[in-house]
Amino acid sequence: MRSFGDGPVVELLRTDGSSVASHRGGYNVNDVNSTPIEIAREGLEAWRAGDFDAIERILDPDVEWRWFEPGEWDCHGRDDVMQTIRERYEQGFAKGDVQFRDGGEDTVIVVAHPSEIGGPDWPDETATVMKVRHERVVSMQDYRTEAEALEAVAQA
Repeated sequence: MRSFGDGPVVELLRTDGSSVASHRGGYNVNDVNSTPIEIAREGLEAWRAGDFDAIERILDPDVEWRWFEPGEWDCHGRDDVMQTIRERYEQGFAKGDVQFRDGGEDTVIVVAHPSEIGGPDWPDETATVMKVRHERVVSMQDYRTEAEALEAVAQA
């Protein structure tokens, strides 16, 4: 994990692991680009700032967020997703470092390390495959590891 001064770091990575860029601080929701990585980065910055209205604007009304296995953690629709995003914000997870991996034309993989914020009851690593259509996040699928997410994207 990299750290530059105070605050979290967002690192944009290619699927081969090479760094595209690092970014710290600031966002402009009116400057969201159409690439999935930029949409995800802007959403993360809005989350860190507690700007839930900005997050809602990038989520499709019918967005789905599925956990590793089907169950009660799954979110169906923007309101359900926003409830979970607000809960995780209150728990401090918006402060964590993340890496974005380009998953292709409409996909970004967001890699996080929840145990760094939530402690040993949380996984050391998770990866979420986000699908974007018309500059809106339409689905998010959680995986236990970055390797699992990369494999799923490669098979899609």
